[in-house]
Formats: sequence, C-alpha cells, structure tokens
Amino acid sequence: MIESKTSHYIEKIISEIKKKTGKSIQEFKPVFLERRIQYRMRILNISELKEYFELVSSNCNEAESLYSSFSINVTKFFRDPQVWEKLEKETIPKLIEKSKFSRIKVWSCGSASGEEPHSISIMLHELLKGTGKDYRIYANDINNHALIRAEKAVYRNANLVNVSNLKINRYFEKISEEYYQVKLNIRNKIQYEEMDLMKTTGQMFDIIFCRNVLIYYDKNSQECIYKKFSESLMDGGILVLGQDESMIGTKGKEFFEILDPKERIYQKIPHSIN
Repeated sequence: MIESKTSHYIEKIISEIKKKTGKSIQEFKPVFLERRIQYRMRILNISELKEYFELVSSNCNEAESLYSSFSINVTKFFRDPQVWEKLEKETIPKLIEKSKFSRIKVWSCGSASGEEPHSISIMLHELLKGTGKDYRIYANDINNHALIRAEKAVYRNANLVNVSNLKINRYFEKISEEYYQVKLNIRNKIQYEEMDLMKTTGQMFDIIFCRNVLIYYDKNSQECIYKKFSESLMDGGILVLGQDESMIGTKGKEFFEILDPKERIYQKIPHSIN
C-alpha cells in the first residue's frame, strides 16, 4: 500500500512538472526520480510526499527547482584522466587527420558547471595548433543556474586537481587566493544552452561527450538518445560515455562500434540512421 501511494504521488508530480514547466522528467529511472524528490523534500523539511505534491502543484518556482535538481553537478576538470589521455593521444588526433572540414564540432551533454566543455576546449586548442583547423563546442544542461556558472568559468583550486601546473599557468587566470578563471580564448569557443537530452540540437558533430548522464535514464530513453546521437554525428564520429555506462543490452550497438571498451569510447557506424 505504501509503495502504491508513493508511485501514485510520484506520477502526479511528474505530470505537474510537465504542466508547470513544459519539461519532462518521465524518462529518468524511477529510483533516481524518487531520490531527487526526496532531496528537495529534505531541503524544504517536508516529510510527506502528499504535502510536497501540493507544494509543486501550487508553486511554479518549486516545480522549476525540482526539474533543475535532475542536473548532475558532481564533476571536475579532466575527470578520469586515463580517458582524456586516450582521447588526446590517439582517438581525436586520428579523427582530426581524417576530417575533411576546417572546424571540429563537439557536443558536451549534461555540461553542468562547465568543467567538461572547458577541458575539451583546452585539449582541442592544443591538438589543433598548426593544423589550420578551428573548433566549436556546444554544451547543454537542464539546469540554467549551472549554465550561468559555466559561462562565468570561475573555479576553486579543488576543481583543478587533475590539471597540470603547466596547463593552469597557460589556460587559467588566478583571480583570488582560492579561485581561478578560464582564459577568454578557451571559454569563447563554447556555446551554452538549456536543453534536455530528449531533444535534438539540429546540428552535426564530430564528437559527442555524454559522460555519467545516461545512467539516470531508463533503458527505452537511453536507446532513443543513442539513436539521436547517431543522427547527430558525422560518419565515423566519436561518442564518449562515462566509466559506469555501457551499451550492453541496448540497441546502441546498432549505431556504434566499440573503439575502447575500458574507456567507453565508441565510433558511429557509417550510415546507421534508421
């Protein structure tokens, strides 16, 4: 009975979020939905799901706050360094060499407060020196507050733990004892937009980063997203997933082949749009 009541109110909250914000949280895994709702309830000191539903129903600000809470903001520069090493030394140089275009285009999904797209920008800045090629990064997240922080590009020392002193001196400006800001030439290569993964950008990319995001979506939504990624990648384009994510057991394998199973790096199978 308790579980039935919980599911009932969660479904009502999902419906209310759609009504109030025009945005969907239906695609997330049930356990993640419940966890995010409980997170908001703890902040507001609300113990009953019914009471929280009534608040969401009557308060557009709380509906937006709940929706924004589905953005995952636990990140850092060059997270999982071995992945970046593989990309920098092997995967992306090969892609650059084969590319017929003068600009490399990258999509950073679930970009949170900007550490990932800025890491990509630093890497591409170094890799494209002397090649005559340029790059552009499109970054999206569902949390507008996180995107505002990303555009400011100001970070604590702790966020730079995986960044070498050489890169810090080259690509960051120290603005106080504790904070650094990414230099303008690096952050100007990034365009931010509030958008969820179930929508399409209408653009074509050479590389898509979607790391530690899909684990929160249900299987059907994951498969839909893989298809969208395939449709958004040039033939031979690269998809990078998180260390805890895999296409095993999904239709993603119809669109991508594995380049590196350990580092979760995939390549689009040519003409895999169905």
